[in-house]
Amino acid sequence: MKVEDELQIWEVKALSELVFATYLKELKNAWAEEIADPDLINLLYDAVSEPMELVNKENGTITTEKSAASKIMNRQKDGNALKVIRTNANKDKVRSSIEQYFEKNVVKRLHSDCIDDLISNLKKIIEGDSSISETKKEELLKNASRNKLAAFLGFTYLYSLTRDNVLKEIRIKTTQEIEDYKRHPLREIPTPPEVIEEERKYADALMAVYGQAEGIPNFDESMLAGFPKHQQHFSDQRGYYFAAEAVRRGTRDIYSDESQFDVLKNETYEGVKEVWEEEYKSGYARLRKVMSQASATRVDKCWLSRDTDWVGNPQKKGVCHFLVKEGKLDGWVRDDDEQTI
Repeated sequence: MKVEDELQIWEVKALSELVFATYLKELKNAWAEEIADPDLINLLYDAVSEPMELVNKENGTITTEKSAASKIMNRQKDGNALKVIRTNANKDKVRSSIEQYFEKNVVKRLHSDCIDDLISNLKKIIEGDSSISETKKEELLKNASRNKLAAFLGFTYLYSLTRDNVLKEIRIKTTQEIEDYKRHPLREIPTPPEVIEEERKYADALMAVYGQAEGIPNFDESMLAGFPKHQQHFSDQRGYYFAAEAVRRGTRDIYSDESQFDVLKNETYEGVKEVWEEEYKSGYARLRKVMSQASATRVDKCWLSRDTDWVGNPQKKGVCHFLVKEGKLDGWVRDDDEQTI
């Protein structure tokens, strides 16, 4: 990879995350008349400072200077929004007034012909930002339309303030550094003691398996302690999930995006989908067959299988839980199973 290509990758990365700077750039591009960066930032600051009655040290309006605005727009060191704005962004007074503020002070100043592009571009940034939870993405995108534009822009703005705007990975990696990283053993991510939000869908699918096996409707994690076999199985499955999560993060570090992890997911799905679709006695049986097939599935199309030794059986099994989480595999228990609750 050439240095010029690496530089382009980092420039793209700087624009692909939903932070204050990327939000500002998209909003500015849709502005009907020319507006200076400090003026746009100050206008948005007012959406927080006015309902909270915030003032500066001189008891005046909170504003940002040209130099500070430049650091924000370029995601440089000290380039976050003012702390007092960030800490008050999610207060009830702000959230209850944000839609009205944007309707009055922002939406009316946008170029009508640019609104659809603005919505589309922000949607792409939100959808493509892997660090945003699926739940939060759904919450932000539910207003992504012209008739809910003020709410969409307002709540997306407030969320962008909560995220670190300073670009951390600005040093260009040399080709040798990238090659060395690929050869480095994959660092496992330790399993957290409690199920986190991102795991909920695949974890619930496993609870359904255990409930079907025991004849207990609405089986949940609080019951696992009474069933050591299921408890150990669940622990193993979470280990597989986080083995795949480690690959996902490593993929992002190597290639600056997750496209190759997407290839890994797609290849695994193509390898297991017919097995998943077959009829089985129980969800447990379906799960075991799919996991066995995943281990046997070749994923040569994915560069990771050629560039690294990261993708083994635990990682392939973990990808199956990603497929459940993302809805490509609709859980493990089905109505046509022989065993029912």
